Amino acid sequence: MVSRENDVARARTPPPYFAPAHKPRHAPPVDVDFAAENIRQLRALWTSKRPGRSSLPAWKLFDPLEMRPWDDHLILYDVERKDQDLAYRFVTLGVHAARVSGGDHAGAYLHDALSPTDIWALAGHLDATVNARGPIEVHEVAPYPDGSAAVKWDKLFLPLADNGRTVNQLLALVYAEKIAVPENRTDKLKD
Repeated sequence: MVSRENDVARARTPPPYFAPAHKPRHAPPVDVDFAAENIRQLRALWTSKRPGRSSLPAWKLFDPLEMRPWDDHLILYDVERKDQDLAYRFVTLGVHAARVSGGDHAGAYLHDALSPTDIWALAGHLDATVNARGPIEVHEVAPYPDGSAAVKWDKLFLPLADNGRTVNQLLALVYAEKIAVPENRTDKLKD
């Protein structure tokens, strides 16, 4: 497992739409990070689907009904290999994931669908997931270019393998929430 937390991420264009984790109608008595809780639950499901300690689950092992709590925020990628190079193709995108990504890019390659700035960060996470053959969790805050607000990103990348060994698909869970920048943090976020 590899985890990475950034207080401040590289400034990039805010998403055209925000897709925070769903919250219950009645606030719980304690402060809960629903994105982190949803990530924990999906990660536990992924772990339960692994056929062995060193094996990876295949996408076909996941029942659409058990994926329902997350399906609006999921992106499934195909991993294509040519020699040592990897290419990623969008297979399916949930409604909220498509809005955060700027559209339904199903069938398109990552480099054809996204801006170079967005590709740079995302491709690094996808490459890390393929190379680690394990979950990659990312929590970061990225400032708006004008410093007026920030986007809290919570992401989980899970490797999938039809043969249990070679990663041929990746599953991503993506939440993006607009947050206010505390007064004492605005200078730090602009740099």
